[in-house]
Amino acid sequence: MENLNWNGKYKRNVPCLSMLPEDCFAKILALTSPLDVCRISLVSKSFQSAAESDSIWERFLPSDYQSIMSASLTPFPDFPSKKNLYMYLCHHPLLIDAGRKSFSLEKLTGKKCYFLGARDLNIPLVDRPQYWKWISLPESRFPEVAKLKRFWSVDIEGTIRAGVLSPQTSYAAYLVYKFEDEFGFSYRPSKVSVGVFGVELDKRFAILVPEGEESIYSLPSDLENELKKVYEEAVLSNLPSDTEDNDTGLPVDIYLALQHLPLQLLPENVSNRLQLIMQRPKLRDDGWFEVELGEFYTENEDDRIEMNLEELKDCASLKTGLIVEGIEIRPRMG
Repeated sequence: MENLNWNGKYKRNVPCLSMLPEDCFAKILALTSPLDVCRISLVSKSFQSAAESDSIWERFLPSDYQSIMSASLTPFPDFPSKKNLYMYLCHHPLLIDAGRKSFSLEKLTGKKCYFLGARDLNIPLVDRPQYWKWISLPESRFPEVAKLKRFWSVDIEGTIRAGVLSPQTSYAAYLVYKFEDEFGFSYRPSKVSVGVFGVELDKRFAILVPEGEESIYSLPSDLENELKKVYEEAVLSNLPSDTEDNDTGLPVDIYLALQHLPLQLLPENVSNRLQLIMQRPKLRDDGWFEVELGEFYTENEDDRIEMNLEELKDCASLKTGLIVEGIEIRPRMG
């Protein structure tokens, strides 16, 4: 048997994948990833048949996909192959749990994704019509979303059991929302956290108002202390010499810059440190905003994962116009 090697010369006794029986080749492909299989199917027609095999794509579907689909409120067609089913679940989230959640697959890996709708979250006083209102929006995947009418603080909590997610996987959780108006949300960041119930959570800060529209007048003491530590450790010698007293002990120019984000006036290492603990919203393709609450790893299937956005207790202000779609949980990529 002769085959070309990488130098264009013939080399004897080198096996070629195309010489393998199709069922054997399919077993090899099943040990790769959906992305790898799609790439290999483009190499040659001899690979394409194996790459379309139901036995391969069955391996990429979650072991409980049939029970998830049977509980779906979303009608779906009959699928000619498991690959078609896989692709459908990547692009068409299924409404489950009486419309309170949605389920889908991450396209490149086949990992499970869940979206907890606002009805599945713990939002204090959400059923008091003087404070919140349940509305329907055509751009939402859920039958209802929660709209803030008028209240002084906003706290949002979601929980999910690690066992319903893909095992041994890094996930991130995102609050998905939009504004009818942003009244009251421009004054202070909120605390956000994600972690296993009963374990101390790693807290960060998040700004809900899109970049360029916020006007933050003061920062929480936790964040000021964190930044002060950065200055003391690394950059005091590079900051302006104006050291007029203020509550934080920081140079006044920098203190004022911190009060009015964005952070162009800060040294790069301080700005980078702040970005690690200050989450900013991003506009999604579906027109909603999302802000990251935190990340976690599915190590123990019995773990209960908590996801929180918590109003800072010392900065309550009247707020209106927030529309909460839910909390999305998807694999951390990269």
